[in-house]
Amino acid sequence: MSVLAITVFKRYEKKYLLTERQYDAIRLFLAEYMRYDQYCLDNRSYKLYNLYCDSPNNDLIRVSTDGPIYKEKLRIRSYFPLRQYDDKVFFEIKQKYNGVVTKRRATMKYGEAMEMTKSHKLPPSHAESGFFDRQVEKEILRMLIAYDLRPAVYIAYDRVAMFGKDDPELRITFDKEILTRRSNLVLDGDTSGVDVLPPGRILMEIKIPNTMPLWLARYLSENRIFNTSFSKYGKEYESYVTGDFLPAAEVKNV
Repeated sequence: MSVLAITVFKRYEKKYLLTERQYDAIRLFLAEYMRYDQYCLDNRSYKLYNLYCDSPNNDLIRVSTDGPIYKEKLRIRSYFPLRQYDDKVFFEIKQKYNGVVTKRRATMKYGEAMEMTKSHKLPPSHAESGFFDRQVEKEILRMLIAYDLRPAVYIAYDRVAMFGKDDPELRITFDKEILTRRSNLVLDGDTSGVDVLPPGRILMEIKIPNTMPLWLARYLSENRIFNTSFSKYGKEYESYVTGDFLPAAEVKNV
């Protein structure tokens, strides 16, 4: 029996490439204003596993890297290695319009999500599936059919995530060892792949519903930390197109 749940996010996202020193310093600073999220056991990082879906011609990411005012992505996400058909995953639609990011996701069985990408059919409906849950599934199906999508790229990374003590909608994440591959497109815990981050860098993302808090804006300004444009999937696609992959000896396997 399938258990589905819907979550909707709407926010602005700012990205920064930090050095190790900047990363250590800002984590100490943020301890006064923010808490670690539920997945950061003992304030340590956790791993995220993702399968990004795209067409055989990479239409979604190719359009996205052109910098349009509107773009969208579709991915299957898990917070732990998957072993069984019944393990739960998030099937997510991520859209960006004029700088505002909206994310809608449904929870379903891993096997159902993978079957949906193959058959381009909705999973069976169940009594506990609410109206909005089914609507998200229908949106996912629309994308799968419209763009002829299927799993295209695996992306996994280590994440530290924090949220505001006074404003839980303020969220800051730090990602490192962003490993990607275009083979073995499963979420079974195999994290072999190519790291798309520049050496010695950590990707920080600040996710805010409206304006950035003054205390955070002041810290970034005083420490000359400036936002940049960086997409995990976009960087992978750039390497894929140019053939700019690391030599085999440098490929990481965590």
